[in-house]
Amino acid sequence: MKKIITLLAVLFFFSNCQVDTETQNIKVKNQYSIDLPKSFSNVDFLHEDASLQYQNILSEFYTIVIDEPSSDFDNLVLEDASLRETYTPDLTGYSKLLKDNLAATIKNGKFSKFEDTKINGNQAKLMTVNGTVDGIDVFYQFGFVKGKETYYQIVNWTELKRKEDHAASMEKIIASFKELNRSKKKMP
Repeated sequence: MKKIITLLAVLFFFSNCQVDTETQNIKVKNQYSIDLPKSFSNVDFLHEDASLQYQNILSEFYTIVIDEPSSDFDNLVLEDASLRETYTPDLTGYSKLLKDNLAATIKNGKFSKFEDTKINGNQAKLMTVNGTVDGIDVFYQFGFVKGKETYYQIVNWTELKRKEDHAASMEKIIASFKELNRSKKKMP
């Protein structure tokens, strides 16, 4: 009997590992798409401004995407002299402002330097953070992306103790982000 229970536990473990390698492509508002593990489910309570919110509650792994018109941030910086002293009206300023806001809310935050990259043709910045939120040690992986007319924040997080379990999946999620072509012209 113990051998059967052990065998079932091993099979369950390997089947759960396989599930995380399978992905589902999620399209949001015909604006962007992103690939998430099939083990993720859609929720609506992770962040009030997020257009995408998914989680795997069993493995404490969460992903959200927040999108906002780039002109909103750019104009705010251009119109506010105090913001212009610290931030530029571009992806660099946008990501720096978000990093500064996070630094004010996370305890013992350890921030990586921004890594400049391209994600499916779009200018992007990547950043990781370790710290404590509400008494829980957490690991975040951020992707800030400049779309045609939109800034996107792709945010993955998990408990710090699960960082090694999810870091590679987080990178794949961010790398899969695609802004969809919303200006398709009709052929005559």
